[in-house]
Amino acid sequence: MLLWQEYRAAHPEGYGYTWFCEQFRSFENRTRPSFRNRHEPGAVMQSDYAGHTIPIIDPATGAVHQVQIFVAVLGASNYTFTWVSLTQTLPDWIEAQVRALTFFGGVTKAIVCDNLKAAVAKPLWFEPSITK
Repeated sequence: MLLWQEYRAAHPEGYGYTWFCEQFRSFENRTRPSFRNRHEPGAVMQSDYAGHTIPIIDPATGAVHQVQIFVAVLGASNYTFTWVSLTQTLPDWIEAQVRALTFFGGVTKAIVCDNLKAAVAKPLWFEPSITK
C-alpha cells in the first residue's frame, strides 16, 4: 500500500491500486530478493575483523595462539584479502590495512571500517570518541 501511495504521489494519473499490485507481483516473480549493492570500481575497500578467532601453533615452541582474522574486500569486484594477527590493536590493524592496500596494488577513494574497536577510545552510541 505504501509503495502504491508513493507511486501515486509521483504519478497522480498512474495505475490504480489493483493494477499496480498485479504489475508489482509480476516484477517480484522476475527478480531475486537479494540486495544489490553497486559500487564504482576503485571507490571503496571495506575492512573488518571476522568475528571468530582461529588457533595457530608456533612451530618453534609448540604454543597455541588464538589469532584474529582481518578481512578487506573491494566493493565492486568482491576481490578479498585476509590476514591474521595476534590482536586487534591499532598497530596490528594499521599493518593489516597496509598489507591489504599493497595486495590490491593501490588505494581506493575510501576505506570503510565496520565498528573497529581499536580506533574507538570511548564508545558512545551517537558520538564515539575516535583514537588520535
